[in-house]
Amino acid sequence: MDFLHPNYLQIFLTASLPIMGLAYALVGGLKLSLAERLQIDEGRVGRLVGGFGTMFGPTILVCGFLTDAVGRKGVWLAGSLAVAASILILARTRTYRSALVAVVLLGIGWAAQVNVSNVLMRVAVPADGPREQLIWATNFFDFVFGFGAFVTPMVLAVILRGLGYSSGLMLVAAIATAPIVLGAFADMHPAAVVQPADAAMAPASGSAALLSSPLFWVLGFAFLFFVPLETSVAGWATTLVLRQTPPDVPEARARRFGALTLSGYWLGFTGSRLIVSILGATGVLTGLLGRSNEQALLVAMAVASVLLMLALVFVKGRVPTAVTILLAGLASGPVFPTMMAAVLLSVPADTMGRAVGFFFSFASVGWTVVPMLIGVVARRTDIQKGFLVAAASGAVFLTLILIRGMMIA
Repeated sequence: MDFLHPNYLQIFLTASLPIMGLAYALVGGLKLSLAERLQIDEGRVGRLVGGFGTMFGPTILVCGFLTDAVGRKGVWLAGSLAVAASILILARTRTYRSALVAVVLLGIGWAAQVNVSNVLMRVAVPADGPREQLIWATNFFDFVFGFGAFVTPMVLAVILRGLGYSSGLMLVAAIATAPIVLGAFADMHPAAVVQPADAAMAPASGSAALLSSPLFWVLGFAFLFFVPLETSVAGWATTLVLRQTPPDVPEARARRFGALTLSGYWLGFTGSRLIVSILGATGVLTGLLGRSNEQALLVAMAVASVLLMLALVFVKGRVPTAVTILLAGLASGPVFPTMMAAVLLSVPADTMGRAVGFFFSFASVGWTVVPMLIGVVARRTDIQKGFLVAAASGAVFLTLILIRGMMIA
């Protein structure tokens, strides 16, 4: 990606992805306001949050087929319209039922955006550039998305405090229409795109050929065993820190330290993507890692992930625990965008939508099963020993990445 001379698709993605980050973090940021406005308990609030995630898996898979069959722009515009409409409904709702409809619609629209935006990351990179450009571009674009999600709770707090709930969300809905306007002018099907780098492993065309590709399955299962690492560390970060806090530390102070650690984790998680994109674009990583940039990068991050999961099992003290969590954020952040680049570089252009959809389907299994197993072990022992499950998951991830390296050698 040429940061000095971006094309329209690159500008379009850079402007749209922070708004997608806002949509991703919106329900979490509105939890307290919605509970107060609708007079609902934590159980119903939990169902609202779950409603967003429930729709993601099946929708992104369906959108993968639609993106390849009917075109990227139609799926993008429909998804963006659904996101804006859902926020309008949330702005006006006074009932739990309509709020649930809005959240489900938000999940559907956001999944459509995610499918198309990941495909467009490959399309936005000039076909005559080196293949490594896509790796640096996906890291940059995912940094932009993550930054939007990271600042959303703070931005929402300012908007709602200044304008009130309804007017504030009307403003957010207006902001959410920007991807519709920008997408209407985007050429999402340029004639030339980056060609598959792993030509020998790439399927000829179509779903059957895609799913018969050994390389795609290895990448998919590797992603399945990686994604629980980032979600588990984020989910239990404050618990891990509080468990290591001395009893003489005031509770309010301990909780602030835990919250600060979690914020630091997400900041490192997001910022590491920007670091990788800058070091890659300036040639530093190519000099350090050599020709197979993404494979060397994935191996390094996989090794770091296993070591850090094991460290969380045995580390003592709240400061060492917090430092381990911060390092886990730095090590985990670039994994998804680098793996997505690896997937996009290994499939033909006419199967990219389906490849993204299936790839996220692998992730949905990992998000569900591994954290559940960590919870089972934690209930029988403690949360630190529960992270032995995360370490095992990381070891499988590392093994699959090494297998991937042998397949493309």
